[in-house]
Amino acid sequence: MSEAAIREQIKAILSGVAGIGVVHDYQRWATTWEKFLDHFKDEATGKINGWMFSRVATPERWLTNVEYIRVYEWLIRGVYGLKDEDATELIFQGLIEEVCHDFRTKDTLNGTCETTNPEFGSLAGLSGVQVALVENRTFGGTLCHYCKLRLGAQVTETRS
Repeated sequence: MSEAAIREQIKAILSGVAGIGVVHDYQRWATTWEKFLDHFKDEATGKINGWMFSRVATPERWLTNVEYIRVYEWLIRGVYGLKDEDATELIFQGLIEEVCHDFRTKDTLNGTCETTNPEFGSLAGLSGVQVALVENRTFGGTLCHYCKLRLGAQVTETRS
């Protein structure tokens, strides 16, 4: 149960959400806003509709002299082009709920972790995806819906 395997499953689960758009398994950056926004343009529609995620912390605790528990804490960010007359907020809020649902039904991230209900760390006692923030932001002159979601994946490992 490695960080890479967990990352791969998070990407697979996110990518499986209908209408999710572009999914990046790392934090995207660019030297200009135009290039940054290009990372999130859905090729099918040309609209801003993208997601990226990255590990932000991994607290660790010893169980025995040979076993330890780690909690991989992930930050998932979503960006969706805002167009009031198309009620894009409702679409974006629906995408967030579908993401939460899909992770709720895959609480071992397809067998790559023991649980998404960590015993300790900043997500202790919280299950599945946590919606930390939903707001509107301007990216390079483009008004977008934006969210931050949090996810903890707990694993037990053996010291080698």
